Amino acid sequence: MDKKMMLDRFFPNLQFPRVRATDPDTSHAAADQAKDMAAKHHLIIWMALETPGTIYDIADRTDLDHNAVARRMSELERMDLVYTDGKKKGASGRMCRVWVRK
Repeated sequence: MDKKMMLDRFFPNLQFPRVRATDPDTSHAAADQAKDMAAKHHLIIWMALETPGTIYDIADRTDLDHNAVARRMSELERMDLVYTDGKKKGASGRMCRVWVRK
């Protein structure tokens, strides 16, 4: 199954608010661009969670920055595709949640 088919199968027409009605036009334009990118990130992250890990672990397994990973985890959790199972020390030296794929 190619990536586009997987995106459509696992993440069909899911929308998360990325901008407020009161935000400037530039924010609305950026949100439109982020919509497609977010769906791709969801798939990349979900596939990387074949082995549980922190946002830093996931970032190491993908070309995504740990901040990009962190932004998508709550969305994946709301889609009921991931959950947290404990904590461990992350690359920052702080305790981080360990994410697990369902």
